[in-house]
Amino acid sequence: MKIRTSAAAVAVSSFALMALNAPLAQANPLSLLPGSCGNQVESQPFARWGDTYKYTAVAGGTFEAGSLPWALFSGARVVSGNESYYVTAGTDRNSLSLPSGSSALSPAMCASIYHPTLRLFVRNTGSSSSRLRVEALYPALLGGVQSARIGEIGGASVWQPTPTLTLTAANLMATLSLQQTVLAYRFTPEDASGQWSVDDVYLDPRMR
Repeated sequence: MKIRTSAAAVAVSSFALMALNAPLAQANPLSLLPGSCGNQVESQPFARWGDTYKYTAVAGGTFEAGSLPWALFSGARVVSGNESYYVTAGTDRNSLSLPSGSSALSPAMCASIYHPTLRLFVRNTGSSSSRLRVEALYPALLGGVQSARIGEIGGASVWQPTPTLTLTAANLMATLSLQQTVLAYRFTPEDASGQWSVDDVYLDPRMR
């Protein structure tokens, strides 16, 4: 399946080319699969917490066998043990471990520039003072890859859904597309006292 020639398609291909040479993403080309802009499967994984918006899973964000790869750095790895609510599937068995000093970068995906919202499940078995930094990476108008910090998450020793993490339109007005952009997300423990786990990463790509 081919992506139609459009501003969004130009943004996707340009971002993929820029990111191949971007210092922020040397180990991940941040390229998109053909058709990923128009064939996103939606669900309501956070409905039991009162959030009935429709989300689409970030590629590979369940960390199960056969899922698309993330770029994992400095000890980040997929481990046994799913988030305790099994919002994606009851057969899921894995999650992402983010020890101190590690980081993880998601594959890119399409989103509207109007308030794309991220939610996921986290657990921190280290110090309660630790925070997990979440950044969005996206293409800039004049080339290169921009990054914006969209949250610093606290976590408990049991699995919890995060608050909504939103990259506002004001951050994205310098991107290549007036309607859509491509986003990737980076997760980094902020200090040496945290032992983080991440699972079931979802994006609401539309205006909320």
